[in-house]
Amino acid sequence: MTLQQLRYVVEVFHCSSITAAAQKLFISQPSLSKAVRELEEELGITIFERSRTGASFTAEGIELLTYAQSILEQAASMTAHFAKKEADEALRLSISSQHYIFLIDAMIDFLNQQLAQAPRYTVNIREGKTSQVISDVLEQRSQLGVLYVSNSTRHFMRQLLLKHGLEFHPLGEFSSHVYLRASHPLAAEQMLSAAQLTPYPCVCYDQGGDSLNFSEEVDLPDMAKSIYVTDRSTMLSIIRNTDAYTTGSGCLLPHIISPGIVTIPLRGGDDRMQVGWIRQKGAASPPELEQFIRLMEGSLEKVLHQNGFTGGRRLPAGPDPAAETGRQFRPPFGGEGNPPTRPWPPARPGAHCPAAFWPPPP
Repeated sequence: MTLQQLRYVVEVFHCSSITAAAQKLFISQPSLSKAVRELEEELGITIFERSRTGASFTAEGIELLTYAQSILEQAASMTAHFAKKEADEALRLSISSQHYIFLIDAMIDFLNQQLAQAPRYTVNIREGKTSQVISDVLEQRSQLGVLYVSNSTRHFMRQLLLKHGLEFHPLGEFSSHVYLRASHPLAAEQMLSAAQLTPYPCVCYDQGGDSLNFSEEVDLPDMAKSIYVTDRSTMLSIIRNTDAYTTGSGCLLPHIISPGIVTIPLRGGDDRMQVGWIRQKGAASPPELEQFIRLMEGSLEKVLHQNGFTGGRRLPAGPDPAAETGRQFRPPFGGEGNPPTRPWPPARPGAHCPAAFWPPPP
């Protein structure tokens, strides 16, 4: 049995005539009849009755037709899949993330620098709630996810990532800041307390009923007024045009966030934020992914050097401190008992240690 024979049967059914089917297939009628007859002999059935008025399919022929159509569809799908394999392997990048401007800045650089001459590529950026970021990486919808871990969520996140075989690689650490519009009544303050923010509405990203351990914002007491949104544009529009505020790392990049929004340190904000990326333990790291990670590191450097920003720090550069002190390297979340995913000290000049904010809690 061959796919060609099955195609002949399907075409005869569509044309209701051996002669018409042969013409459409650009073969002779005797050749088509011979191929069908050989298939009938192989299966021990009569596929259709031949007459002067055309071809009339038998019950067994109809049953065979169902199988033939299904097989041909699967064969076509398989052919298309492998025909596109070369194109699929050209360049693919898929990232899931909480809502971070440095990631958008890195993606802009990636598109302008790395993909400007690429003949074909597919890039997926999924911004969403924290649990979705983790799910995307776990189910391989994304190659890596970008999120933050705070002092209060560290134990929960560490256990969650370990349970699912995911690694956390820190990128930077930030103190808590308040985002509000430049004309806000509190905009002139050098530092803000939670009590000062109580009269004003807080804008938060909706986590869909997930626990506070998945929150993207600092958990403040006495938040009597809350506004939940799902996208950055809506959040920034509300903050820019009302006295609402949100909390976060304090990062601002003018070409990503338009003027009119300022950040002020949060007094007593000891719940520091470690921003980093996650991926499956042992997952492959194609060159384009490594390039994007380097661009994220570069974007954080931009944030930390803009206008004397002092609310965060990048990972320390330089030689492996373990090599000098004899201390054993402690891997990122999820890497216990395994060598680090990326070499330390890093092979590329100026790169940073991926485990600067350890140790984790006992």
